[in-house]
Amino acid sequence: MTVIRALANAIADYFRRGVSLFWIGPAVVALVVLPEFAQHVAEIQLGMFDGLDAAKAAGDAPLRWAFGYVKIAGLVLTFIAAARFWWCRTHGGRWYDLRQIAWGRLLSGFVLFMAIGSVTELVAPLTGQKAPLAAIVIASLLSLPFLFVMLAGLFGDRTTPMKTLIARSWPWLLLLALLLPLGYAPLFWLHGMNHKWALGAHDAVVWTLMVFDSLVVGLMASFVGAALFVAYDRFYRSIAS
Repeated sequence: MTVIRALANAIADYFRRGVSLFWIGPAVVALVVLPEFAQHVAEIQLGMFDGLDAAKAAGDAPLRWAFGYVKIAGLVLTFIAAARFWWCRTHGGRWYDLRQIAWGRLLSGFVLFMAIGSVTELVAPLTGQKAPLAAIVIASLLSLPFLFVMLAGLFGDRTTPMKTLIARSWPWLLLLALLLPLGYAPLFWLHGMNHKWALGAHDAVVWTLMVFDSLVVGLMASFVGAALFVAYDRFYRSIAS
């Protein structure tokens, strides 16, 4: 019962933070909402929503891709900024102060996460055969704790021992895996449907849907940041208790 209650509390906290960032930390959400809307303006100007054929033609337009790259950068930045925002609001500090990041842990965690997770890619060049599925799964699992090493660096947590980050983060990695799709998956579906609903619609409807879609993408990013914070914060509190 205690585990169920703790899980329910984490889920409620995740949804509360994911939604409330819009009025508690609007500058964070704006990092992706503004470039997302800018891309929609370009899409409308390109006639992307005039019909299916127009959508296919405009989809590969260099202008749309230029805005798309900025949007993707804003999306990733919002993941990071949203997680830091909640950490600093809870534990102190300024989310935008890069000096408070433990860069050594952040970068080493990223390198090890990528290196261990992709080590099986070396099998094919060396042997001429693809790595067994079991080996790919094992490598992916072994890389996961280094996600928490990255988060420790992002949050400026220099005190939690590396051994603890790697060995004791597993339950909270499972929590993260549970939280991430709860808010992101339905919003991602809605994001796709907004574009379908806009095809061939009246201009007023298209503009309304694209404004709404920009907020949907902001909410998607906010939920990812909230999931990263909630999972790591509960891990951090568990080892401190």
